[in-house]
Amino acid sequence: MTDLYIVSGFLGAGKTTLIQTMADHVFQGQKIVVIENDFGEAGIDASFLSSCEITVTSLSAGCICCSIAGDFYKAIGQIVKEYHPDVILVEPSGVGKLSDIIKACLKQKELVEIKRCITVVDSRRFDKYKENYGEFFMDQIRYADLILISHMNGDSGEMKGVLGKLRECNQEAILEADFWDTIPADVFRSGTRVQAVEALKEEVLKTPKISHILRGLSSPFRLAGEVFATVTLICDATLTMEELKVKLEQVIHKADGIILRGKGIVCCKDATVLFHYIPGMLKIEPCLAEGNKICFIGTGIKEQQIKSIFEGKL
Repeated sequence: MTDLYIVSGFLGAGKTTLIQTMADHVFQGQKIVVIENDFGEAGIDASFLSSCEITVTSLSAGCICCSIAGDFYKAIGQIVKEYHPDVILVEPSGVGKLSDIIKACLKQKELVEIKRCITVVDSRRFDKYKENYGEFFMDQIRYADLILISHMNGDSGEMKGVLGKLRECNQEAILEADFWDTIPADVFRSGTRVQAVEALKEEVLKTPKISHILRGLSSPFRLAGEVFATVTLICDATLTMEELKVKLEQVIHKADGIILRGKGIVCCKDATVLFHYIPGMLKIEPCLAEGNKICFIGTGIKEQQIKSIFEGKL
């Protein structure tokens, strides 16, 4: 039986960073495979994790809880049989529903055991995301048995406020606001399931056929693909880091709709860089991964317009 951990969190919360931290500090010396699901076709997080010498299986043809649920179910079985890992870490798309991912994993109960359902919450955007994307955002909180808070500014009042709001949404989960590499490894490795997950387990046990459970994922609520859009660009031009920054800022400020997340790995003249964007923050830094793709995720965004802005045509 392989231990399986689900690392959930809304767009830009810090899931990939957490997986790297867990690989270094929680599962050091163990054989780890990550099932990574970008919403879109970029595979950027997979490229970054692979550069950290972590084995990654990338599912990027859609969101796990929407169009590729069957592929995800099969991937679990294939990974166990081919790699024989000690640990599988599942990183769903930032707009995936944790409850749906749990259902799919429970269907492979002969091969894997869910040890932890972890959700990363961006403290700065709790209220905004709850109000605007509640059915996706809140699902990730309700079904987590370990909730980690990211992007805290050290203000004790802010921390107390966020912790209180999270506790209102989930009264059973363990809440952690410390630096992730200082949290005891046992907190990550195992713990009591929240009652919401136990209820899902009962539901899955009553549904004998995988085809039935997969057809029921996310219903009757909206699927992620009906709410969020993704635009992927191939960046073949050789830019400096400053030129790349200017182009990204042009897209961020000029594009229609709301860009909730931007990320990419680009080979610039200066160095190969990794960039991250969430509203209010653009970060560009050198990295060892290889790539030439840029991805934007949001609502109401238009592919051709973003491409034209990035290319300097608008």
